[in-house]
Amino acid sequence: MADADDLRETKGARTRRRLLEEAIARFGARGYRATSVSEIARSVGLTQAAAYAYFDSKEALFDAAVDADATQVLDAAETLASNAPAAQVVPMLLIGLLGSLEDHPLLRRVLGGQEPEAISRLINLPSLGRLTGIIAVKVRDAQERGEIRADIDPVMFADGAETLLLGLLMSVTQVGRTSEPRRQMGVVHLFDRVLRVDPPS
Repeated sequence: MADADDLRETKGARTRRRLLEEAIARFGARGYRATSVSEIARSVGLTQAAAYAYFDSKEALFDAAVDADATQVLDAAETLASNAPAAQVVPMLLIGLLGSLEDHPLLRRVLGGQEPEAISRLINLPSLGRLTGIIAVKVRDAQERGEIRADIDPVMFADGAETLLLGLLMSVTQVGRTSEPRRQMGVVHLFDRVLRVDPPS
């Protein structure tokens, strides 16, 4: 049987998770400035003072919400990247990430420039670094098998791919989806040409 400390920790972890889920939903719907800690706390049956036992400020709660929402998307993208062929990993990631934005309004707000102070958190998330690392490993492994060009630096390629993905996601969320299919096809074509091993002449 669990002791009282274990039960408190379990209840505390559950309360923290509920606060975070509600913060993601409310910050995503209304933004940082229009959302109060007290309304988030009330929605999970806490006082504002009790919420501050889990997150010591509104900014800390917002930062944790951005991190959690983006990490959920990026963790799913890791699975996609791990299963994609190296030559198609970046286009597949673009399509997968774009598809997930509808279900993640807080991440969409950040990418769309509505929460500009949060963008630096996004680009420095460990989960984004892991995803970039997966791209580099896939490229290196495919080079060893002779499937893609051997003269590309895998790490530099992965860093460039990360930058391109973030730029396209920001572009789509800020400008709209009217040119999205054309952009996706452009990315597919670009990476196919960049990575392709030219047939012997």
